[in-house]
Amino acid sequence: MWRDLGHQLAALRREAGLTQQALSTLTKFSRSTISTAEIGSQAQSIEFWHACDTALGTGGVLTAGAKQIGTARKAEQHAAACAAQEAREARALATFAAARDQRAMSTGVSAVQPCPNCGCEVTVLTTLVAGPAMT
Repeated sequence: MWRDLGHQLAALRREAGLTQQALSTLTKFSRSTISTAEIGSQAQSIEFWHACDTALGTGGVLTAGAKQIGTARKAEQHAAACAAQEAREARALATFAAARDQRAMSTGVSAVQPCPNCGCEVTVLTTLVAGPAMT
């Protein structure tokens, strides 16, 4: 996504008849920052994209693109965090079930609440305690 936005920046810069150095002067960002943004090898700040929009007179199209990418990345991270939490929960439940089946440990669910990191619903389990299974 950053690469596509960077290619759009490069096209708009060339269309305006500017070199990377000239855009650098207008935006107050370094030429190397312009270069890395154009090839999409590094995410840039919203301030960078806003400065480029202003210098190129694009009406905010680059800033809007950067915000969309940021929103998409946050959604991906949230989904990954929820999936990881669900996997941890499934492993814990399997361990508890196996221990209960062997009657070697006592287990139980103590709460169901939102994860403080991702907001997904998680099951809070009691600690395994050596001894006879609870009935």
